[in-house]
Amino acid sequence: MKEYLFKPKEVIVVTKHLVKYIEENLRKDTSCFKITPDLGITYINVCVVNGKLRIDSTFLDVELAKNVIGDDNSVYALVNDELLPLKFYDRNKRRFYKLRSLGMEKPPTLEINGIHMHRIEGIDPLSDAYIKVKSVGPLVNGYVLDIGTGLGYTAITAMRLGAREVISVEIDENVLDIATFNPWSRQLANVRIILGDITEVIQEFSDNTFTHVIHDPPRFELAGELYSYDFYREIYRVLKPGGKLFHYVGKPKQRRANIIKGVKERLRRAGFTRIIWIEKALGFKAIK
Repeated sequence: MKEYLFKPKEVIVVTKHLVKYIEENLRKDTSCFKITPDLGITYINVCVVNGKLRIDSTFLDVELAKNVIGDDNSVYALVNDELLPLKFYDRNKRRFYKLRSLGMEKPPTLEINGIHMHRIEGIDPLSDAYIKVKSVGPLVNGYVLDIGTGLGYTAITAMRLGAREVISVEIDENVLDIATFNPWSRQLANVRIILGDITEVIQEFSDNTFTHVIHDPPRFELAGELYSYDFYREIYRVLKPGGKLFHYVGKPKQRRANIIKGVKERLRRAGFTRIIWIEKALGFKAIK
């Protein structure tokens, strides 16, 4: 198995929401005030001198930030007094990645080709992860397999809720690289991350290894193999007897009822029992 060593970057991140907040304070003739350099995790005192905001040893040119960011909802990293947008296009994968801001004090989401990887309507991504993780049941001293690392919100939440160890599997290294800039992903440094295709990686785990599996795949149309009977059999195999699965399905725009019905039937055929739809989490809980 190829492991990914997650090294969070301790950078200041800037969004259009933060720039607007700074401008509002300047309009009040307030030259010194508190800001959050990490999307609401912490707050520090800063002062503006000659149009530049001093943040520790780094300077943010407020007018330049306004012009550079404008109404862009990307997250920017402040590196060597320059604003670097956390978005890029990978020609080989034909994918456009963006860390998208949802507010000055909210965990961001990840967008790939314009599709956001978390629920964001009426909920923030971290709260979404909390609901999913809670749905799998108590995790104290659990050994958890997290399928699809993404920005790490699920794995981090599982650790916070008492898991003894979390192994998280991610197929796309670009996703992990962009997560290193996300302040809300920093605790991924405490998680063992496997870089690879979960349909192959899972075959390397022994029978009866995990107490819990949290399966949060892309939508059915993009990753049908992760909704297949064969893959469910592998999940069943690596779970300990009595082990629990949470499988996020979401709300498919088309054929929703058929997709949900099909998932439940394949889980049943794979051997799972007590398969329960949890509407709040938009997924199934099942037991081996």
